[in-house]
Amino acid sequence: MTMHYIAADYVAALLEHAAQRGMAVSELWASGSMPTVLTGLVPWPVMASLVQSCVGENDEVTAGLQFGLTLDISRHGLLGYAAKSARTPLEALLLDEKYLATRTSVIHFRVLVQQDRVRVHLESLLKADAPGWRFLHMAVLGSLARMYRDLFHRQVLDAVFTVPFSVNAVERCRDPLLASIRWQEEPGGVHLATSLALLLAVLPSGDETLKQLLVDQCEAGMPALTAGEDRVGAVRSLLRHQLVDPPSVGQLARQLNLSERTLKRHLQQGGVSYRGILMELRVEAATHYLRSTDWPVERIASRLGYESPATFRNLFRRWTGKTPGEVRNSCETPASSTSLPQASGGVQAAARGGV
Repeated sequence: MTMHYIAADYVAALLEHAAQRGMAVSELWASGSMPTVLTGLVPWPVMASLVQSCVGENDEVTAGLQFGLTLDISRHGLLGYAAKSARTPLEALLLDEKYLATRTSVIHFRVLVQQDRVRVHLESLLKADAPGWRFLHMAVLGSLARMYRDLFHRQVLDAVFTVPFSVNAVERCRDPLLASIRWQEEPGGVHLATSLALLLAVLPSGDETLKQLLVDQCEAGMPALTAGEDRVGAVRSLLRHQLVDPPSVGQLARQLNLSERTLKRHLQQGGVSYRGILMELRVEAATHYLRSTDWPVERIASRLGYESPATFRNLFRRWTGKTPGEVRNSCETPASSTSLPQASGGVQAAARGGV
């Protein structure tokens, strides 16, 4: 399926939500873009168009959050019930990470366990300025808060939600489901962070036998993917959130449940290298921070794992042909930030210098 898709019951849920808030939805139902029957999977543009119609002049951020808070387990189909039958919330999140493609192709989860903390990264395949982008991310965050409360019978999620846009509006949202949520604004991705202990608590609804039956059905419903391309995308997704202290190839392979040899084969088939991807992501992140923040170079260098700002400046110039200051003042994105050459000559030296 080449077009991005989303489960039809989310479309139906948004229509119901709009009607409950007093919006006349009869015209939306009659729209030529609306499927005759809302079952299975529908093209993402149907949902994006509906978001634009329902949100109107309101902010996508708060509208998406409020919608997500209405999504109970039943709205997530077999995957929702599989998560409910998991033994712990962490196991439920890992099921979401693995089988979210049965519900949508627009967004991915990445669950990273780091010592006593868990970070859940949300990665959208939409561009940041695409219709529905903010709504989508906030709806997912809201639905995670709602699901946690449902799984634990009224307990609320204690976590930090980080988003790349203003949090002033969401901080004024007084929904009790968000009572223990702290918000922070930061350039880059969307993620939540919470304690590992919180996600290892045993769920009262856990049922291993039922979970396995539901997982088998989710497995059968997974779309076919090109293995090599999918693995390269997964490598980029995981490394993007571990730029300060990147894992070794072996550690990365374990995060993907692969052998190191198998991962290397997938990267070779994709025409890329581990070091090449890491360089690409660091240049991409550095360029983003230089363009979208007023952070000093010292802070950007530290955020990308460099103790010495001078080392960062030298490597950045070697990668892009420009200094950080030139990139910050330029309207042109360095070509190297989106497509780096395979390591050779000076680029190999840069890789050995800390990439």
